[in-house]
Amino acid sequence: MEIAVIGSGPSGWSATRTLIELGHAVTVIDSGLIESDAIRTNTEKTSSTLNRKLYFGSDLPYRHFPFGPTLNSREVNPIFSFARGGLSLVWGATMLPYCKEDTACWSLDISALQKNYLELIKQIPITGAADGLSATYGNFYSRRAILPSSRIVRILEKAKEIEFPQIQIGLSRLAVETGTQDVTGCVYCKKCLNGCPFNFIWNSKDLHREAKYLKLRVTKLIESASGVEIDAVDVHGKPHNLKHFEKVLLAAGPIESFRILASSKVVEGSAVLKDSATFFLPVLTLPNLGNMHHNSFGLSQLFVRLNKSNSQVASQYQLYEYSEDLVARAKNALPLGALIPDTILKFFLKRMMVAIGYLDGADSPSIQMKLLENGSLLSNLELNGKSYKDRNKVIKTSIKRFSKFVRRCGLLPLPFLTQIAVPGEGVHFGSWLPMGDKSDLLGRPIGSQNIHVVDSSVLPTIAPGPITFTVMANAMRIAEEAVK
Repeated sequence: MEIAVIGSGPSGWSATRTLIELGHAVTVIDSGLIESDAIRTNTEKTSSTLNRKLYFGSDLPYRHFPFGPTLNSREVNPIFSFARGGLSLVWGATMLPYCKEDTACWSLDISALQKNYLELIKQIPITGAADGLSATYGNFYSRRAILPSSRIVRILEKAKEIEFPQIQIGLSRLAVETGTQDVTGCVYCKKCLNGCPFNFIWNSKDLHREAKYLKLRVTKLIESASGVEIDAVDVHGKPHNLKHFEKVLLAAGPIESFRILASSKVVEGSAVLKDSATFFLPVLTLPNLGNMHHNSFGLSQLFVRLNKSNSQVASQYQLYEYSEDLVARAKNALPLGALIPDTILKFFLKRMMVAIGYLDGADSPSIQMKLLENGSLLSNLELNGKSYKDRNKVIKTSIKRFSKFVRRCGLLPLPFLTQIAVPGEGVHFGSWLPMGDKSDLLGRPIGSQNIHVVDSSVLPTIAPGPITFTVMANAMRIAEEAVK
């Protein structure tokens, strides 16, 4: 079967690998920008720098494709990428699955993804350990946990002495190679947030070599009884028409996937993108945790989940230790931060950690996407959804619950320093074409037979916390079932 996969991010990687292993001929069609391509960035119209990581000092992951429709935002900033490998070049590598509590309303039982989670841990190095997260999330990991800092170890030791039945805590599960008998692993160089120089942090830029790869930006899909045609444009502006794919799996990310389908009149010209509100909470380490002798690595070291409880909503936190990268970020984030000497900043920052919090999509403002007459896309705040006031109230309540727990573990959150990301900047969004509602369980928009959306667009809800593992598992499931 001749199949096209559009996109080279994690969902595209997962679908491509699955189809090739099943013996199908796969053509990957991907905008695939590399360092020598256009330099215009998709953040040039926003002042926010809260969650914008560079790739070895380069803005490559955020560059616009030089030709084709533009993607514009007002009041929101949904981050997207045209780079080969997409945002996996700069992600936090967190690989926690969704759980039953977060998917209770899904038409698809989350247990249907279990075999796909298990298959992915054979293909991707995922760190972990049997701990407080296991009862809720299972044990989907294939590598030993990356060694945490001494302060994180003490936090976990103290947490074992506390009874908080609605809270789970455990070491971060990360797509990082920590080493096996046959391969080397992380050397703890602490450069994680700027790009791993040893390539131990997994990314999807290197698709399966057996796939044909075309560097094109898709503009439109034309579906007929005989298959699907694809209109596209290359980096020089030259149009291309690709004919007669029996199936197309769309993995371009929810922003670009919507634009392609709306331009193709497969879906309506507007849609609501669900987002997981993201906020950054500085946390002071108390003296009983001891001094920071080493921080071991720069990615998230600890997950803390706050389950739903009575009227309380679910949320999740990822705890980061001090790293040199925080100095530059603090200078950008703090009032007059540029005037504070590095030595003073380092003195205080070494006594702190950063918790990144995520809310459920149902408790977060949403993003309205609209296709314009010229084919471009406009994104702004969805007026009928949750307001900033509603979001801030939930964040305040979540921080109170979080603080009550972690104070007993030796941490003192500083809520007055909380910074809340603009909708979309946390990059945990999707669900504008939810399975069981606006698409079937194979990601096909209503009325379509051979176009399957496999990225986060089709998740029925956006849960708090990591999203990539579930997106990849679902893309694998759709790829398997679409060709039966």
